[in-house]
Amino acid sequence: MSNQLNSLKWLIMLVASFLVLTGCEKISNSAKNLQSDWVGLDRKIEIYTCHTGERIKSYQGSVRINPDDQLTEGTSFLVDGKKLHTNMCYVVTELGITEQPLSE
Repeated sequence: MSNQLNSLKWLIMLVASFLVLTGCEKISNSAKNLQSDWVGLDRKIEIYTCHTGERIKSYQGSVRINPDDQLTEGTSFLVDGKKLHTNMCYVVTELGITEQPLSE
């Protein structure tokens, strides 16, 4: 009987620990980073000229930074499985995020 109580206590502690950790923002961010690294996230990339700020092109889809390309200048993305190399200025936005206006 005592052995069953110890097992039950460990099970309750394990479940409680899991519930506490899943609520932690750090754990949530780590899970999001894994998803981003492995399959990409639904994102939009906007490419701008660095001198005038004029938007040149936009890409949207499953986007992740390509860690396999070791570029000395610029960044490499995988957009829906296709490579995008850029040394321009860019903004990456995760779709589904609501933007808040700047307060002055």
